[in-house]
Amino acid sequence: MKATGIIRRLDDLGRLVIPKEIRKQYRLKEGDSIEFYIENDKIILQKYELLDKHMREIQDMCETLQSVLNKKVLFIKDEVTGTQQPCAKSLFSHAVVYRDTPFTKEKIFENDASLYDGCFFPVVVESYWQGSFVLLSNEPVDVKENRCVAAFAQLLSRKYEV
Repeated sequence: MKATGIIRRLDDLGRLVIPKEIRKQYRLKEGDSIEFYIENDKIILQKYELLDKHMREIQDMCETLQSVLNKKVLFIKDEVTGTQQPCAKSLFSHAVVYRDTPFTKEKIFENDASLYDGCFFPVVVESYWQGSFVLLSNEPVDVKENRCVAAFAQLLSRKYEV
């Protein structure tokens, strides 16, 4: 770990202000959880991501849904899970939703001019967006397919509710 040369004092309540430059660089927002632990007489701060430890399970969910529905299913957080293709930048901003959100004729992949219909299914835990499942299709999406992916999103949301 590299020293930045910034020194901060703790306040009366033991709080420490993390400089704005560091918060920007590591995408720390107000309300984000920070994990801290001690290692070799150093206090280590780490952004706590609820789903990071479970991305393999989420990948398995995407693969299962793809095989059952015969449609592309992705999971979006900071990265896209469920495809090897690079995704369009606009997909990330559209994916941050708090309820099921359908879309039509959207460009999803950078190297593919195809337009897809589909729906975003958010995973929300304690009112914080954790990611979204995305169901993609070249034709209008069936209600049963939507319900199937929505069930996986709800299952993941409920798994982490306190």
